[in-house]
Amino acid sequence: MIWSIAWRNVWRSKSRSLIMIAAIAIGLIAGVFIMAFMQGLVDARVQSATKSELAHLQIHAPRFAENNDIKFYIPDSQELMDKIAGKDSVVAVSRRLLAEPFVTAAHGTAGGTLLGVEPGLEKKVTDISNQLIDGTYLEKTSRMAPVLVGAKLAEKLKLKTGSKLNVQLVNRSGDLSLKGYRVSGIYKTASTGYDESHLFVRYQDLKAQLGMEENAAHEIAILLQKGDQADLVKPSIQKMAGNNIVETWKEISPEMFLLTNMMGQVMYIFVFIIILALGFGIVNTMLMAVMERTKEIGMLMAVGMNRRKIFFMIIFEAVMLTVTAGLIGAVIGTLITKYFETTPINLSILAKGLEKYGFASQVYTSLSMGTLITIFILVVFTGIVSAIYPARRALKLNPAEATRTD
Repeated sequence: MIWSIAWRNVWRSKSRSLIMIAAIAIGLIAGVFIMAFMQGLVDARVQSATKSELAHLQIHAPRFAENNDIKFYIPDSQELMDKIAGKDSVVAVSRRLLAEPFVTAAHGTAGGTLLGVEPGLEKKVTDISNQLIDGTYLEKTSRMAPVLVGAKLAEKLKLKTGSKLNVQLVNRSGDLSLKGYRVSGIYKTASTGYDESHLFVRYQDLKAQLGMEENAAHEIAILLQKGDQADLVKPSIQKMAGNNIVETWKEISPEMFLLTNMMGQVMYIFVFIIILALGFGIVNTMLMAVMERTKEIGMLMAVGMNRRKIFFMIIFEAVMLTVTAGLIGAVIGTLITKYFETTPINLSILAKGLEKYGFASQVYTSLSMGTLITIFILVVFTGIVSAIYPARRALKLNPAEATRTD
């Protein structure tokens, strides 16, 4: 009976109830969309980092990561790669040589990181080959060794396909080594910082310039079937790697992991603000409803309805309002986010700022069912909590005085 009375009371003032339902639904739609948008932004950054920059796991020789000293390398890289490639969870493995060169061109100089890669294997681990905006992927077109440069570095040094670069570095013997390379292609990722500082050459060319032994590698990059398995797969890879150090992308780039976590916290702050605003609206609406029905509530008490039933009647009214609005908001919010899962949100106006931190200028929303259910429960809980104060006000009414109210 209390449920039916509560439902009838909700629709006594249709305009007020509809406005409140609309407000809650819009708030929920906004919360769902913000969560989906922020999650899509974070997912895109992680995807960019693991597919274009870091892979899911990396192996280094002990002490190499301290200052990227080329003297510390993995001597039996091919044998180790063959073992790792046999694991079911591993998609691809690629080895790299690393150096910190001084690059000179006709229009300037630059530093950064020089990676010597085996093009066929590297294509399977990272998607740099798919990010080309000009030229080819380390294909030799002249007598000079090819080099792949980022769009930001190409802009800085005024490079184009076919331009010549001189790369100077300290080789394994401690001597200066100078070698000329010709730009075979220019790539562009979501991170301008990465594009400005990373150059790619062929493994054999850098091995010869550094004077490294055959089968040596400074880094082995591993791509897994599922990125979230990195922590689970790491122990088994560590057993294969022996004394070498295995790290997940989170350990390699803690600042990026911290940044993605901060984005998640910001996301919940936005949702909290929306829910807080909804809470004040529900309190105001339910308090008005109670004050308008003072005489009626007094009559119910006078004819024997106990205070507990009065309390729950008002709570049920708030629950019905929030559940109705919540279902409408959840459905509409889900439809909107599903649309933007396949149609990107264009943030090109903010592209320079976003790309500086490695975020894409086109974002696809990402919404999990768990997130949607969590927001819906929070809204309903907010409705219940917000109705407690108006319900307590109703309990304080004196039936004799309330029935005399005009």
